[in-house]
Amino acid sequence: MIRFFTILFSFLVISSLFAQENPGIHYLDKLKYGVNKNSVSESPYKDVPIIPLQRKESKEVSRKVFGYFPDWEYVNGSQKYFRYDLLTHIACFDFPASSSGNISNPAQWPWTDVINEAHSNGVKIIISITNFDKDDIRKIITDSNSKRNFINNALGKLNAYNVDGINIDFEGLYTSDRGSKIVDFMKELSDSVHSNFPDAEVSFASPAVNWGGHWNFLNLANACDYLFIMGYDYFGSWSDNSGPSSPLTGGSINITNTINSQYQSVVAFNPDKLILGIPYFGVYFKTESSSPGSKVKDFVNSPRFRVAQSQSQVYGKLWNTTYQVPWYRWYDGEWNQVWYDDDSSLGLKYDLAESKNLLGVGMWALGYDGERQELWNLLDYKFGSGIIPPPDKPFNFRVLADTDSTLRIKFDIPSRATRFLIMLSLDGKTFDDTVEVVSNDVIVEGLNNNTVYYFKLAAKNASGLSDVTEVLGGIPADSSKNEILVVNGFERISNTNNTFDFIRFYGEPIRHAGYSFASATNDAVFKGKVSLSDYKTVIWILADESTADETFNKFEQDSVKSFLNNGGNLFVSGAEIGWDLGRSSYSSPDDLDFYANYLKARYVSDAPDGSSSSYYTAVPVSGGIFDGLGSINYDNGTHGTIDVDWPDAIRGINGATEELLFEGVNAAKGVAGIAYHGKFPEGRFNGSLLYFTFPFETVYPESKRIDLMAKILNWFDTVVDVNESGNYPAEFVLYQNYPNPFNPNTIIKFYTPYSGTGELNIYNSLGQIVWKQSFASLASGHHSVEWNGTNNNGVKVSSGMYVYRVIINTNDGDK
Repeated sequence: MIRFFTILFSFLVISSLFAQENPGIHYLDKLKYGVNKNSVSESPYKDVPIIPLQRKESKEVSRKVFGYFPDWEYVNGSQKYFRYDLLTHIACFDFPASSSGNISNPAQWPWTDVINEAHSNGVKIIISITNFDKDDIRKIITDSNSKRNFINNALGKLNAYNVDGINIDFEGLYTSDRGSKIVDFMKELSDSVHSNFPDAEVSFASPAVNWGGHWNFLNLANACDYLFIMGYDYFGSWSDNSGPSSPLTGGSINITNTINSQYQSVVAFNPDKLILGIPYFGVYFKTESSSPGSKVKDFVNSPRFRVAQSQSQVYGKLWNTTYQVPWYRWYDGEWNQVWYDDDSSLGLKYDLAESKNLLGVGMWALGYDGERQELWNLLDYKFGSGIIPPPDKPFNFRVLADTDSTLRIKFDIPSRATRFLIMLSLDGKTFDDTVEVVSNDVIVEGLNNNTVYYFKLAAKNASGLSDVTEVLGGIPADSSKNEILVVNGFERISNTNNTFDFIRFYGEPIRHAGYSFASATNDAVFKGKVSLSDYKTVIWILADESTADETFNKFEQDSVKSFLNNGGNLFVSGAEIGWDLGRSSYSSPDDLDFYANYLKARYVSDAPDGSSSSYYTAVPVSGGIFDGLGSINYDNGTHGTIDVDWPDAIRGINGATEELLFEGVNAAKGVAGIAYHGKFPEGRFNGSLLYFTFPFETVYPESKRIDLMAKILNWFDTVVDVNESGNYPAEFVLYQNYPNPFNPNTIIKFYTPYSGTGELNIYNSLGQIVWKQSFASLASGHHSVEWNGTNNNGVKVSSGMYVYRVIINTNDGDK
């Protein structure tokens, strides 16, 4: 018994030590996203003078707010979303140190635009000097020559770039170097910096857990100005069970334990020497089950907040009370779990820092939230104005047909919103007509049925306005005659030029072809707010949407499959669809199946011959759909949209014909456009597909887009008229409800070739009717009913399985 206990205890200690020896997120993100300095241009600001720090008598925030800013986010332009009034320190990451003490610069350094903007707002610029190799670190901190060279080079950086301090990010030290050796090194560095630059700061990035007790956090804090606690990496690639990177509570090791136990001595004597770092990222696992804490099959990656937050809106955000963090899950043949932090969980961590009177908070990493405002608003609420933030922007936005003189604007209400602005434009650029409303379902009257109208929205409360939505549009028409839905699926913001108004390149071409149209965001589609099956033709905008934001997520794929299987026409264009869905070494089995069997394509390369910025013209295949149209030129970045520098090269498969070639490129190396007409894998009727690997919106001039759209819509009409006697079933059809599962709304659709009266009944698992809708007069054709999950008394029903049944009463009897 004693021997068994000893063996078990030893195993647990070794397992814990193994976990902590894994590289942290700073290093892992550097490996994944780090910029090859030879692949980017020099800094355009290298000759611009750096202004000194403009000291302010009082900063707008009550605590220090210290954000790491990696060079890959700088190169992506994330700084344009910064709110400098809510920051006190920006740590430019990273300045790699060699074992000899030489210090390199990050990509495109100096970042004079960021430095000068920060300095003018009283924000300090810190250089983050890094090393993640224990042998290198030992030499730097113990070898006198390396140490001297390192300190001299660090002082040189402070002097050369007029920055305000140094952050040392040395990770993975030998256990014997974590005590007096690193303390002595930091003291010597701090003394040198302070003697030469009295106002400069020296800090150290310290681990969340004192594994093995080798660190002396109190002495380390006293050896420099403050410690940045890396309050993350509690769960990661080494984890046997799923869980969050930064649990506030739960288990024996968590953020609360870090502050109350691991850093107890520093909190007791010098709380103003601690900054609590929190994650703007999450952890993504493949798991054995759907349950929190499930056994991990594989660690996938660490999604940034901007990705995780968007995905949570697709798959449904959950809240874990054990760890006090959000998470979400989905099943695609195996279970997937993503754990991350949002404004709710980070707010609790900020409260902990406040309650312990710490110096401040910080994050890894600035830019990981992209253009989203939730985390900035949280900082303002907790440490800035204290005012409830402005609302989030409206979501699930759609512009729908109503009558030939009206359009219907619908959207979902965001948090903290009290009123809404609807902005109207005739060209999609100048919005000079605005109305304020309180409803999220608005009829816009007095419109012309031969005019394209564009709309965007904002939410409002006492604190101000939200960000505006993307632009959508429509042409008025009676809802029974509106045959085209335009879906905006372009959400990407990094390494592109998304102006969120690309629908304006579709409006006039559709109008010239003699059609009206409605439009919706892709979110409104996969949330079931708009049904593709209500339309004859769907046009899907993807520009250069790619892997990070997903061209077609699982729910969108399901919607498109159902639409095509039931005889719909789909026109989709995008430069990165194949890169996302068609790579055998990358894409999921479901993605590959969708790409091959529904988009009817085989991915060849990311551009013809793998050559970027080389192919900007497509030409029709002789005798094909677009014969006679001439060359089709698309944007190289100088025509108002995006640079289509990587148009996928594809081949048509599974019955698809190749209709557009890249100019000067043999079809064997990949083509630019394919078409298909016929039954899809589970098709009831013939459907049609056109797929371009250059975005339609990038085609210029407008006259060419008009001619191209006319060809597209004419082909859809002609191929149906010539080959089919009708696209309607001969018998009654009851379709699968969508979405399914749902919470709380779902749409039930059915087709009846009969007219008469009828009723829709929904039953619970006991066979009891919980909801009933009667139809006094039901015409033949397609019908849809939305159920909001309540009974006929308006009371919400419990979660579970429900069955629905439609009865049609005709002169011939019940159907």
